[in-house]
Amino acid sequence: MLQTNLQTLVNNRLAVLFRLVLPSFFIAITLLSPLTDVRAESTEKPDNATALVHTNEGTLEGLVTQSSQVFLGIPYAAPPTNEHRWQPPHDVEHWSGVRQAKEFGAACPQPTLHELIPNHRSLREDCLTLNVAAPIGAKELPVMVIIHGGGMIAGSGEYNFALAPILNTEGIVLVTLNYRLGSLGFFAHPQLDGSQGVNYGLMDMLASLRWINRNIAAFGGDPKQVTIVGVSAGAMSVNMLMANPASAGLIAGGIAQSGYGTWPLQPRTKQVTPLANGPSAEAIALELASQATGKPSDKVTRKDLYAVTAEQWTSTVRGFHLPIIDGISQIEESGVLFALGKQHPVPFISGGTSFDGSVFGISGLSREDLLAITEGQSDRMRQLWTDDFSVSDEQGFSRFFGDLRYVYAAQNMTRSMQQVGRPAYLYMFEYVAPEQRDQVPGAVHAADQETMWTKFNLPIAATMRNYWINFVKTGNPNGQGLPSWPAVTESKSAVWMVFGDKATQKDNIHAEKMAFIDELWRARVAPLLAPR
Repeated sequence: MLQTNLQTLVNNRLAVLFRLVLPSFFIAITLLSPLTDVRAESTEKPDNATALVHTNEGTLEGLVTQSSQVFLGIPYAAPPTNEHRWQPPHDVEHWSGVRQAKEFGAACPQPTLHELIPNHRSLREDCLTLNVAAPIGAKELPVMVIIHGGGMIAGSGEYNFALAPILNTEGIVLVTLNYRLGSLGFFAHPQLDGSQGVNYGLMDMLASLRWINRNIAAFGGDPKQVTIVGVSAGAMSVNMLMANPASAGLIAGGIAQSGYGTWPLQPRTKQVTPLANGPSAEAIALELASQATGKPSDKVTRKDLYAVTAEQWTSTVRGFHLPIIDGISQIEESGVLFALGKQHPVPFISGGTSFDGSVFGISGLSREDLLAITEGQSDRMRQLWTDDFSVSDEQGFSRFFGDLRYVYAAQNMTRSMQQVGRPAYLYMFEYVAPEQRDQVPGAVHAADQETMWTKFNLPIAATMRNYWINFVKTGNPNGQGLPSWPAVTESKSAVWMVFGDKATQKDNIHAEKMAFIDELWRARVAPLLAPR
């Protein structure tokens, strides 16, 4: 049953996740990257100094820190409460006087997953805020917008804001944001008006980008030089925004770190038959509504939906809660749109980790799901991933899942950038601490984020940071003193920048595996890739 599946996404395999991930990195860092070792500096203020900035919506008073002007909890859209729940974001009302912007806004409603997700200071539906940190005296500087991860059910813009001192020192303005999560952010219930789409969290991201375009110059940022960056669900968001017509002109580049963009295909509304053999988004919504209201799914009314509290809605969701292909707010799978050349012509970085499948245990997919994807070629799959299956079935399926969902997506989508004539850069993150190399089968999901921004003593961390900073500034990661990182070409040979103990170039990583996944993916999406 769907209900059983939803409720066991975390519980049934939590032990597996802890066994595979904890030896390498703390799980809260792996999923959401709070980067706690530099958090304090981002809001530390000398002499209680303050700063004023005038936005289109009104005047804000923020903080002056050691290196930055910091503005927190800025509303970029009206509260999505009451009749605005499950609606596209509405414009913020202008305010008179000076609005305080010295504290992070509330995080959007989300479950508390014990050790997986640190507790927030507050959770409210009134959560559509963003945070800005700019160097003192900034003028027309490049902007990095970080979209947080957390499986579309958890996280907030507070987590990655600790990068502010680093980025500001490098002459980059930082923006982080909240967006609606879970059933409040992605919900295809037939009792709701889906005429404008059902991906409310994605619409929030677009609203934040429009706000940045209108206002970032007031903070010293260049609205024509905005790069969006994300890890995991944040990277999936980057992929979607890269191919969304509504974001045209709002972004100058994208970095997707372990971003889901291809397999398995996302849930779909009833208007489109799912290519995967799973429930439609509408069926999922009906089941979640039945759980939340305690009523049979065919008896739930629109009034019932609005009567359920945010806390009740978050309690119905266990595991990832993916955006929905509704044909309106999300036209098609990101990988399909990239293959069709529908993405924006801006520079792009994408990559994955050597054991991205460490999150298989909370993915919501079963071994049976993965076997179904192989279309009767499970023996070939086991042969290609034999090194992992020889250790255990769990490791084999986890590795296959990671390569399928994240690594292949990076290769496929960077190659597809040739269709729009813009450079793309492909990477693989392999670094594992020496003392842990005999304990884990590779770098776990999102380990690149934790390593590059917090492991300051590692040469590879400094190298990666410099690549990312260069890319945000110029659209090209290369720079003085760095190993050459060639852009992906139309050649069948995929050049990867591999981040291990050092940065090295490698051709055709996992070539046979990638070819096998490509064969499966193209066969499954063939109707979508055919000329229309």
